[in-house]
Amino acid sequence: MGLRDMLRAIREYPAVHAELETARFELRQARQALEKSEQDRESLSFTLEEQKDYTKFLSGKAEALQEALTEFCPRLSMREELKRFYDTISPSLDASGFTLYRMAKELTGIDVPSCFPYEDNRGLFEEMDGHRLLDWLTAVRFQAVDWNIIPGTTYESATLREVNTSTPEYQAFERQLYGKVLSRLGFENILGPERDAGAIESKVTELKLYSPLSAELTEEEPVRDWIEKPEPFPPQSLTGDELSAPELRAAILKGIEDEQAPEEAERGLMAYFDGSDAVNEKVVSFFPSVEEVDGRLYGVAVCQLKEALTPSEMEELKEYCTSQYADGWGEGYEQRPRRTSYGELYVSFWQAKDFFILTKEEMETVRAASRSPHQPKRGGEAR
Repeated sequence: MGLRDMLRAIREYPAVHAELETARFELRQARQALEKSEQDRESLSFTLEEQKDYTKFLSGKAEALQEALTEFCPRLSMREELKRFYDTISPSLDASGFTLYRMAKELTGIDVPSCFPYEDNRGLFEEMDGHRLLDWLTAVRFQAVDWNIIPGTTYESATLREVNTSTPEYQAFERQLYGKVLSRLGFENILGPERDAGAIESKVTELKLYSPLSAELTEEEPVRDWIEKPEPFPPQSLTGDELSAPELRAAILKGIEDEQAPEEAERGLMAYFDGSDAVNEKVVSFFPSVEEVDGRLYGVAVCQLKEALTPSEMEELKEYCTSQYADGWGEGYEQRPRRTSYGELYVSFWQAKDFFILTKEEMETVRAASRSPHQPKRGGEAR
């Protein structure tokens, strides 16, 4: 090494020495970080083993609880039992209700947004949970929807009515729905035989017999400071067009519910049938109700059938429904007022003039013959 090189080395020594110290410091830090990482790894490895043990414990506990449920819990088959069990576990397993809604959609084939395009285009269903969507689905399934024309357009918006949950058809639907949901959630071992929900239901079909409604509305007398009592208002006659008002329809349905006797819980008015054995065997139940068709409210005999009726059996069933409206159930129903904000409402399911009782297909034929060629559209784009 020459003198020049020695002088250069002396001048660069402080910088090289500082770099060396920095490298040594960084090396020490890296070693410390490596040691800490090793300690963290060992700690995480220990925690992971603990979590594996705890997960194994929880899995074993779940299996034990499932076995205990299977052993000690009676098989659930009644609709109320299935629903109560679901309500107990749903806060943990189906808090938003989407499993319930998706199963209802699977069973019925009903897609709520597709049925209500006007409301869907307005974003009504975007924030709904499964429980609220189920309300709309069941309203479609059990025909509890009113359609209202949007002013200035040819489109219609929907208003939901209360679904009649007392009918055998609705109760069979709920029994199947909750049974399927509990099975999907892993509780199939505590459910009753599948035939309770599916096989029997598949053999039962619904028949609706439509008939006209009429009513008298007795208005409330105004409060006046008269010495003599004023003459009462004459009753106002109403037809199915006027009875389709939501408050009046709700009062009629509430009256039907109030009229139901304990012995009618399973078969409705078929509990009193004394006609042929063939009709009595084929017709599971007959519950009176009402339904709006083209803006007019009709009386409806909702019947559940095990087998199709022959023409003569259909006539016998129609005659029985007519007799119940005229002299049996309907005679008592029309004599009891239903209080509304308009006054007291007396509703008749039978009338001496222009009475008829028709199947859905027969009603469609009559409607097709009288339908206007320009019908309002349901749904459409939101404005």
